[in-house]
Amino acid sequence: MEYTIKNERLALTVSSLGGEPKRIISSSNTDYLYRGNKDYWPGSAPHLFPFIGRLFENKYTYNGIVYPLSIHGFLKDSEMSLETQTDNTLVFSLSANEATKACYPFQFKLKIGYLLEDNRVTIGYTVINEDEKVLPFAIGGHPGFIVPLEDNLIFEDYYLEFSCECSPKRAMPTTSNLLTGEYIDYPLTDGRILPLNHDLFDQDAIILGDVAPAVTLKSNKGKKAVKVEYDGFNFLGIWHTVKSDAPFVCIEPWTALQGYVDKVVDIENHDDIMLLAKDEVFTGEIVITII
Repeated sequence: MEYTIKNERLALTVSSLGGEPKRIISSSNTDYLYRGNKDYWPGSAPHLFPFIGRLFENKYTYNGIVYPLSIHGFLKDSEMSLETQTDNTLVFSLSANEATKACYPFQFKLKIGYLLEDNRVTIGYTVINEDEKVLPFAIGGHPGFIVPLEDNLIFEDYYLEFSCECSPKRAMPTTSNLLTGEYIDYPLTDGRILPLNHDLFDQDAIILGDVAPAVTLKSNKGKKAVKVEYDGFNFLGIWHTVKSDAPFVCIEPWTALQGYVDKVVDIENHDDIMLLAKDEVFTGEIVITII
């Protein structure tokens, strides 16, 4: 089911399936989120939990037992419950159940909240460990934004501008988009600018660490832009459909990265995995500002 909240600047529509945002539409009737289709990518802005990206052979181990887990985890395919709705907020929740325990043997509660203020959408994540044992997880977003945002512009007119100068490192992928363990410098123009072109994604996602805490999708030839803030997320994925002219770009804040080639991950010991003790709570947020 889909739920919509709105104010004078924006209308936000969110699906209970995965708690996924489906539309962000401005008062001028500009649609900012990509509406998935079979030609390029079926998603709009899925949330990623309890793992991000692919795993070698689509499996991991915990306490010596092998568990199956598909790309980006099960949240995107899980029906969430609407806990609260007001004029400017939505809160969805998902608790452990038989389906989740088949691939993730932990007792947890996950909440995804939305706050609509002026021209901003704040997405808040809350993960609660309701288990006796430590809860390992990763979480992140995968919002896809339409490019171009204005008539008479093209994809290559746009760029990503980081909020301050930074020196990112790129995690190098294999052809199956698993990690090799190699990181290389990924210089930005003037330390802040990443010009967009379709060829950027011929090797799949650009996955960066050591980035600034915010980035803006914009064009010098247009007035409309989108800013994404993600303080506290260690990595940023930038993606569109491989070797295509896809009319969108995904800006993806993540707490951890995917698995390694030829290695089945021990989830508790995976790089940058979050570890929550009993009753401990993780909170994080992503803020999308429509300019």
